[in-house]
Amino acid sequence: MKIVQLKNCTPTQMTGFIIIANDGSVIAVDGGNRTDTDGFLDTLEELTGSRLTVIDCWFMTHPHDDHFGVFQELTERAKQGIAVPDCKMFCYTHQPDEFGKDELIFEQQLIAYNDVLKENRYHKRELKEKEILDFGDLSVEVLRTWDPEIKANAFNNWSMVLRFTEKRGLKKDFVMIFLGDLGVEGGYQLIAKCPEGIKADAVQMAHHGQNGVSRDVYEAISPRIAFFATPDWLWYNTIDPSKPGEGPFKTLEVRSWMEDLKTLPLRACEKNVILDTAWID
Repeated sequence: MKIVQLKNCTPTQMTGFIIIANDGSVIAVDGGNRTDTDGFLDTLEELTGSRLTVIDCWFMTHPHDDHFGVFQELTERAKQGIAVPDCKMFCYTHQPDEFGKDELIFEQQLIAYNDVLKENRYHKRELKEKEILDFGDLSVEVLRTWDPEIKANAFNNWSMVLRFTEKRGLKKDFVMIFLGDLGVEGGYQLIAKCPEGIKADAVQMAHHGQNGVSRDVYEAISPRIAFFATPDWLWYNTIDPSKPGEGPFKTLEVRSWMEDLKTLPLRACEKNVILDTAWID
């Protein structure tokens, strides 16, 4: 399969992936901000030959606008009569509007997200833990969904965690875990919910590679490859480019964890990152 991490079309952080399974299935995970929409469509065209290629499955990890913005923009364009890609199945977990009160700064984002879900005409499927969806030799398992009892860092900890497993015949299976913006509390819950372990070849770094899950989670995953959805200002922990390392973010610490694990960091800023698992032993 091909795993494509989408580049930032603006300086704002975002998370978006398009995966092409070996049977040709087109799978999206999150997507980015509304301003990343044309980049999403351009990449779809580069991979499939058309900006209107049908997406077989679109997974949305949680209701933050730097993840659901592309979905929101495509919904708005469709309302205006502009042609947009169809999607056979939009997969999500549902958080009622009133749960936005757990984190007031993002309350309006949850309301906007739920409004988009109502307006959008894609076939929708609310996922439950341990569900498995198959796309040829690729399976996607839901390792955890949101827990309304977690009030700390609520929206990030609502992230749905997905495990992609590609059966590769004579080669060892290739496994990648998508963490969304999962926080410390959700990370410990993830470990507890997966007594069989969560070891994987690749990981999407939680919360853009800073202030997400604890080091324990990355040690349990022990990935060879780490996808950082991390623009330069966040990568170098700076608000002022002349003062790298003086920002309020934990990126440098998290990067050091991954260096200790001898993990290869991949980061899409100026251009998409494409990983073909056929290249991986």
